[in-house]
Amino acid sequence: MTRATLKDVAAHAGVSHQTVSNVLNGHPSIRPTTRERVLSSISALDYHPNQAAKALREARVTTLCFASFEHDPDTLSDPYRNLIQAALTAEANAQGYSLATAFLAHDEASLDELRQRYLQRSIGGAVIIGTRLQAAQWERMTSWGMNVVLLDHFLPGTPHTVSADYASGMRALVAHHVARGRRDLALVLPTRDYGSTALMRRDSFFAAAKAHGVRARHIDGDWSYASGERALLELHASGDLPDALLGGNDRMATGALSAAHGLGLSVPGDLAISGFDDFDFVQYLHPKLTTVRVPHAEMAREAARLLIALTSGEDCVTPPPYPVSLIVRDSA
Repeated sequence: MTRATLKDVAAHAGVSHQTVSNVLNGHPSIRPTTRERVLSSISALDYHPNQAAKALREARVTTLCFASFEHDPDTLSDPYRNLIQAALTAEANAQGYSLATAFLAHDEASLDELRQRYLQRSIGGAVIIGTRLQAAQWERMTSWGMNVVLLDHFLPGTPHTVSADYASGMRALVAHHVARGRRDLALVLPTRDYGSTALMRRDSFFAAAKAHGVRARHIDGDWSYASGERALLELHASGDLPDALLGGNDRMATGALSAAHGLGLSVPGDLAISGFDDFDFVQYLHPKLTTVRVPHAEMAREAARLLIALTSGEDCVTPPPYPVSLIVRDSA
């Protein structure tokens, strides 16, 4: 007769393998009804833990992984990614952990490499960023038993996500432009990869513009300075220039600001420009950039704390979206 495994017990009890492990280890966070159900399944299946494997598992792994999904080398200079990595490292170090990095793609090789690192206990879990991560990749990673926290991205069915309230930020930004007399708004934003936070910004932009009764249009970008610059040049060449351009992030807004200077446009006189992120450099642009502040560093620290709690066997829930705030400066 085949010996029952921990996963068999989890399936029989209708809980996660981590919950079964927590019951076996006497973790106090388990609800009494859940504990009884797991103990009943253990008895029904005549499950006996493999003590040798248990001893190996209990050796503490003190390295976490920061995994970027489909980030090409050009994005390594992105202030967003660098800020996230710095905050993750700081929080991990403060709690006695180190941080490794990984670059993932849709190919099997990168996921297999991550799996080997986890199974060999080189890493204890991963915080993942990347708007192109799909449910299939997330399901593969969690099927290994690895704890995964998604940062700044939403996927249906993922229980551990840390993100921000992008919708309210975009609503506030549109309201600000309208209050300043702008009636023709253009949004530069990449949506071809259908990243969840990009779609949230786009949908909120159109809904807010409709509510205010102003014109709204979308120009595709790719998060880069160059795509913001290109968007404004194309709008100018079309002869149908808006009176406000909203960058989906600060880099695209900065590219548009550069293009405006090159075209001899006055900002915000001829054209208001705003961004989304509030990275440090936007305070040193001319004019200083109006934007929405997203607490990326705080979110990254929370993701690290959440992952550490999960790898320690704690039952955790996804925190509510972090609030964002409108920062009004000179450009809009």
